Amino acid sequence: MEKITKQVARRIHGMTGRLKARCVAGVRDERGATAVFFAVGLLLLAPATMGLIDLYMITTQRGQLQDALDTATLYVARSTATTATEIQTKGDAALRANLKLPDDQEITSTKFELAADKITIKGEATIEPPSIGPQLWAQADIRATSEVLRNSNNVEVALVLDTTGSMNDYMDSLKVAAKDLIDLVVKDQQAPYYTKLAIVPYSVGVNMGSYEADARGAVKGTTAITGASKTNPVVITSPNHGLYEGERLVINGVVGMTALNTKTYIATGVTTDTFKLQRYDSNDEKIYNVDGRNYDDYTSGGTVQCKGEGCSENIFTNASSTSKRILQTTFSKTACATERLGDHAYDDTAPSDAPVGWHYAASCPSKPIVPLSTNKTTLKGVINSLSDSGSTAGHIGLAWGWYMISPEWKGLWKGESEPAAYGKEQLLKVVVLMTDGAFNTPYCRGVAAKDAGSGAPSSGSRINCDAVNGDPFAQADKLCKAMRAKGVIIYTVGFNVGSEPKVQNLMNNCATSPEYVYMPNGGAELKVAFRAIAQDINSLRIAK
Repeated sequence: MEKITKQVARRIHGMTGRLKARCVAGVRDERGATAVFFAVGLLLLAPATMGLIDLYMITTQRGQLQDALDTATLYVARSTATTATEIQTKGDAALRANLKLPDDQEITSTKFELAADKITIKGEATIEPPSIGPQLWAQADIRATSEVLRNSNNVEVALVLDTTGSMNDYMDSLKVAAKDLIDLVVKDQQAPYYTKLAIVPYSVGVNMGSYEADARGAVKGTTAITGASKTNPVVITSPNHGLYEGERLVINGVVGMTALNTKTYIATGVTTDTFKLQRYDSNDEKIYNVDGRNYDDYTSGGTVQCKGEGCSENIFTNASSTSKRILQTTFSKTACATERLGDHAYDDTAPSDAPVGWHYAASCPSKPIVPLSTNKTTLKGVINSLSDSGSTAGHIGLAWGWYMISPEWKGLWKGESEPAAYGKEQLLKVVVLMTDGAFNTPYCRGVAAKDAGSGAPSSGSRINCDAVNGDPFAQADKLCKAMRAKGVIIYTVGFNVGSEPKVQNLMNNCATSPEYVYMPNGGAELKVAFRAIAQDINSLRIAK
């Protein structure tokens, strides 16, 4: 029994050993199968994994492309580009500067354009897709699009230019600079936003050209005489004659008291309907009363023609007169304007309510004004025609720069030249004032004043009274403040004025801010200043 038990034990042990061996062999066989299964699985999973990496990179690069394209499109929208070529060039350059790609990837296409609405910049771009794993499926280029609304402004610019005699050596430089500014500011595309420019040349005044009568009113004509007294002095009755104390006049057509005819007199004791007659003696040394007792009786008729401010001619006592000799000068009316007087001297009230001042001189040398225009050919043609002469009434040029863009003057400026209303959304009103020296020519009764500065007309061409509105620099300062209060942007250009502190002070005080002040020396710097102003106006015009 024990023997049998041992045999069974040996058999069980053998079976156990064989089973163990088979299990071990089985385990070894399972490990090999697992490796095989793992290797096969890896071959299948690797492309999918790498594809997921590609997908991640595509998603990432699409975001990068979109960000770069948005930046480039915004850059174009804020630029001054208007032509298709300019827009595409700027957009493409901006995109490439902002988009960083691996060395093996390229931008395949870009497109930047101004949409049909003329205010939207559209951008499109594509890049090659990234490729790490095998291409198990076709991948299209990564694409992005962007649209940016080009916020902008309508622009009205008045270019106020010094064309006085002291500009003689620099007129060519001024012309080049002004034409360059016109090219940069006045755009070929005038919709949906416009850019208009007016030109105000000035010297002794501002030449109004065909606008003279509307801006200043009609010349005073004759008034009828209804009576002349046989007294010392003669008293002339002429209802509403419009004469002022001391004004010269000529009488014609009197019947009876014919000795009054064709002579020049001085009005004194002036009332609304009457005045007394005085004259200078033959040597112009003293004034005497005209004694009507020496004349025949007045019968009828006659007219009075004024010879003072507001008349076709102005006869005045000039500043060369002395206590022993009274010297007179006769000047005809010109088309130039001088200062406005009274309550509206420093505002932009319509000329129908506040006419501009008269001008009497041998000539009105400055070229006529040009109201707001979009015609660059016309504007540059006017610049080419400018010539230098005369003294500097820069305060008058400044006032007219304001008038050119003032909606209060829309009764004078018609059609395309009509300025828009103050406060209108997306509108800039700009005055560029350029001078090469001191403002030296203020006026009294339409003639250069006795207290005009150095460089003004000679004393024989000045009237024997001081400027009604006072110092021209003070006048300009008041105008600048009033303009800025209405929202007008002012640039100032003091050309070669390094030795003139009053001019420098005005340039600095008049401008909208210190960044709007330019003090160029020489023709080359003048061109640079005008170009900088033009570029700044454009940057103001196109804003995000």
